[in-house]
Amino acid sequence: MWPFKKKEERNKTLDQLLATGTLTSSGQHVNAENAQSLPAVLCAVSTISEAIASLPIHVYQRDQNGDKQRDINHHAELLLNTCPNEYQTAYDFKIALLRAVLLRGNGFAQIEYNRSGIPAALHWLHPDSVIVKKLANKRLGYQVTLDAGKITTFHQEEIIHIKYMSDDGIMGKSPIQIARETIGLGIAQQLHGARLFEKGAMPSGVLETEAAFKDPKAAERIRQEFKEKYQGVDKSGEVVFLEQGLKYKPLSITNSDAQWLESRAFTIADIARMFKLSPLLLQDLSHGTYSNFSEAQRSFLSQTLRPWLTNLQQAFSSRLVAINTQGITFIEFETKDLLRASTEERFAAYDVAIRNGIMSPNDARKAENMPVRIGGDEYSQAWLNQKPSSSND
Repeated sequence: MWPFKKKEERNKTLDQLLATGTLTSSGQHVNAENAQSLPAVLCAVSTISEAIASLPIHVYQRDQNGDKQRDINHHAELLLNTCPNEYQTAYDFKIALLRAVLLRGNGFAQIEYNRSGIPAALHWLHPDSVIVKKLANKRLGYQVTLDAGKITTFHQEEIIHIKYMSDDGIMGKSPIQIARETIGLGIAQQLHGARLFEKGAMPSGVLETEAAFKDPKAAERIRQEFKEKYQGVDKSGEVVFLEQGLKYKPLSITNSDAQWLESRAFTIADIARMFKLSPLLLQDLSHGTYSNFSEAQRSFLSQTLRPWLTNLQQAFSSRLVAINTQGITFIEFETKDLLRASTEERFAAYDVAIRNGIMSPNDARKAENMPVRIGGDEYSQAWLNQKPSSSND
């Protein structure tokens, strides 16, 4: 089986070698599946993957003047925006690809070519089913175990490979794998809280006495009644009733006193750092204001999404655009919707752009998904009549 031997040793990531995940210092095994049991991880992965999958992605051609024009008839337009294959939408395909990269460090898709040698379909591949090997001719080979268990080899031109945090440029590493200690700590904290509510006795107070029980079985009987009547989250807040002249004493120990809630909040902040997200985008609104939320939205595009978009654009262009046209044809995401302002702000910007000849009225109408109108393609020349203000005025 070219280019792999029958007993080829798999070039696996650490998570692949240990199906149960890596054991961390907190005593928890961490892998791509149980990491998502942490709401912050699930929210981070969903926020990034859903934002990118919902963005339009287009094919452009650059002319001799350096201007770009959209090529709506290019085969990649259909594959990436409408129908990558017969069983997935473009959104579903991109979600699966991005989640694989975010959780496992590598995302793969097989390119199916038609008889003319043009990409006709894209098929998502589970990262654990793919072996990557660097060949002697300085190219890459891919061995894939398909759904039916059949092992097939592919040339690098037949596979789209998206990598994250790669040390060698061949295989990526996931943030789950790199920051597994943080994930393990978060899982341990979550389990601690769950077990506390399951088994912990949480009365609002107890009754006590300085006298000893005369009946040796009385203490055990009271303990058993205490367990049956007051243990469990559904009985939290109940006042304990004992006998033999016991005095009531309120209890004040809480999870917050043990700094459990504070440590949970710190874990959310650490997970936000892992994925280069503001905690506000993980629904941590403890320090949220209108101004810093707006800034977080802008930061999300420039610091979080832009590297991902560049990664995807280059991977798609290198596989879905013919080599002899890659100098003038390229694939690019449309990001303007991510910074879409309020209606008042948008129309104020259109007004400035139209008066200065940057946009025509029909350009503005198209941006608002409105039909064009006759005579709306003219550009204003009013800016030519503007006189520079005098420095003495």
